[in-house]
Amino acid sequence: MMKLFSRICAVVLIIVGTTALCHAQTAYVSDMLILTFRKGPGPGYPVISALKSDTPLTIIKESNGYLKVALSSGEQGWVDKSYVVTDPPKSIIIAQLKKENAALEEKIKALSEQADQVVMEQLKKENQSLTQNLETLKLKHTALKAASANITGTLEENKRLKTKNASLSATLSQEQGKNKFLFKTGMIKWFLAGVGVLLLGWVIGLSISSRQSSSGSLLD
Repeated sequence: MMKLFSRICAVVLIIVGTTALCHAQTAYVSDMLILTFRKGPGPGYPVISALKSDTPLTIIKESNGYLKVALSSGEQGWVDKSYVVTDPPKSIIIAQLKKENAALEEKIKALSEQADQVVMEQLKKENQSLTQNLETLKLKHTALKAASANITGTLEENKRLKTKNASLSATLSQEQGKNKFLFKTGMIKWFLAGVGVLLLGWVIGLSISSRQSSSGSLLD
C-alpha cells in the first residue's frame, strides 16, 4: 500500500512539474550590474554564478521572494525576484529592432535589385525595338532615295522628250510649209507645161494648115 501511494505521489509531482514547465514565463535580469544565481531561494544558499544585466531567464516557480529559473544553457538556480523584469530590456528591443531593420534592408535591397533587373530588361527590349525601327526607317529612306532618283531621271527624260518633240514639231511644220510650196510650184509647172503643149499643138496645127493651103494653091 505504501509503495502504491509513493508511486501516485511521484506521478502527481511529475505532472505538476511538467505543467509548471509548460507555463514557464520568460524574464530578464534588470538593469543592475550583477545578480547572484544561487542554489536555493534565499541569501543563505551558495552562489552558483553572477548573472549580467539583460540575461534571459525562464521562470519555473516562485518561493519566498525568489524565483527558480533556468538559463539558456539549461542550468537551473534561484534569483531575487526584485531584480527580475518580464518586459524585454531596451538592449534586447534595440537588438531585435536592428535585426528586423537589417532584414528589411536586405529585403529592400533584393526588391531594388529585382526592380533594376526588370527595368534593365524593359530597357533592353525597348532598345531592340528602337533599333529595329531605325533599321526599317533606313531601308525606307534608301528606297525613297532610289525612287526619288528614278523620278528625277524620269522628269529629266520627259523634259528632254518634250524639247525634242517641240523641235520635231517645228521641223515638221517647216517641212509641211516647204511641201505646200513645192506642191504649188509643181502645179504651176504642170499647168504651164500643159499650156505650152496646147500652144505647141496649136502652132503645129497652124503650120500644117498653112502648108496644106500652100500646096493646094500650087496645084491649081
